[in-house]
Amino acid sequence: MSLSDTAPANQRTTVPLVRDAVPADYPAIREVLIAAYRQYADRLSLDIFSPYLADVLDLDKHARYGRLIVVEVDGWISGFGAFYPDTTVQDVGFPPGWAGGRARAGQPAARGHGGARALIATFERLARETGAPVFAFHTASFMTTAIALYERLGYCRAPEFDFDMAARYSRFGAAPVMSIAYLRRLTPAPASVPASRCA
Repeated sequence: MSLSDTAPANQRTTVPLVRDAVPADYPAIREVLIAAYRQYADRLSLDIFSPYLADVLDLDKHARYGRLIVVEVDGWISGFGAFYPDTTVQDVGFPPGWAGGRARAGQPAARGHGGARALIATFERLARETGAPVFAFHTASFMTTAIALYERLGYCRAPEFDFDMAARYSRFGAAPVMSIAYLRRLTPAPASVPASRCA
């Protein structure tokens, strides 16, 4: 089932089409993920980067727990992300009932076509459809382009959910590398919850 209306096959457009992935898309998805994440290989020690990338590339795991979503521009898969209706399956500290995203990536050559915004808007819509009060995710502290996008889109930092990537992925006690949390409330916070910048 498509997530948005499909343009006629002979019409070329730079407007992103967001849709559910199918297994035939997996090679293209892996290309997107490798292109997007390899630019950070020198920011992490190999003993962190290798298992981190393997985790991001594990499409079967992402599909077990959520939905694989692709972004197409002119029939070319230029973006990807996994939507998790229950983000607790990621074991990253988010509360039960929250929805989340994982492994969001875009081809560096495809920047500027609105694919990331369209993907995030789709994730938020799916989260609302599941009744989740919050949509949350992590990004690495060194992914400054992604951080700037999330902040432009009005996402709030949630440092209480940050975690150390080195502790999660390294077997050799590497120096800490923070995975930082962002969230958006999709429903008003209950009166019992103190007001915050993310309320």
